[in-house]
Amino acid sequence: MCVICAAVPAVATMGTAADGEQRKRQKESHARGEPITRRQYPIRALTALAMLVLFLVSAFYHTQQSG
Repeated sequence: MCVICAAVPAVATMGTAADGEQRKRQKESHARGEPITRRQYPIRALTALAMLVLFLVSAFYHTQQSG
C-alpha cells in the first residue's frame, strides 16, 4: 500500500478522535454551566476535506504510474 493510501484511514481515525474529544469537552463545560469561550473548529468538515484531497492525490498518483 502506498503512503498516500495508508494516510486515508489514519486521517479518518485522527479526525474522529479529535471530534470526539471536542464534543466531550463541550459536554463537560456545558454540564458545569461554563460559557463556551474556546473557538470550535469544524473537525468533521476538515477531516472530510483532508480525505477528499488524499483520495484525489491518490487517484492522480495511481493513474500516472507506469507499468
